Amino acid sequence: MKTVLLLLAALAAATGPAQAFQCHVCTSTSNCQKPVTCSMTDRYCKTTVKVETLSGNLVTKECAVSCTPSDTAQGQVSSGKATVSCCQESLCNSKLQSAAPPRSPPARTALCLALALGLLAFVVGPGL
Repeated sequence: MKTVLLLLAALAAATGPAQAFQCHVCTSTSNCQKPVTCSMTDRYCKTTVKVETLSGNLVTKECAVSCTPSDTAQGQVSSGKATVSCCQESLCNSKLQSAAPPRSPPARTALCLALALGLLAFVVGPGL
């Protein structure tokens, strides 16, 4: 029993806390940047640029649970319309147009999980 508890303690120490997902969250007439830690349910950094010919563009950056990018390229939108960009890396919405690939689980977490399962099989296996 002590071995199993030691194994679980080692696993908890090796994996450590989950990486905090961050996005820039702000509203401005320019490319604003204000890093904020998103909630656990947020999976996207979302940037919306609303084109206003007379008053200037309005840039809104936020954390989002879901995000659907617009089809039009930035700069090809008529006045009053908005373009939406989505990305899934921490602080990937730094620039106005981002095409960051979806984030995947860190390799360290997968390695630690495989190591823990192997040790568990080694410790528990002979007793079965």
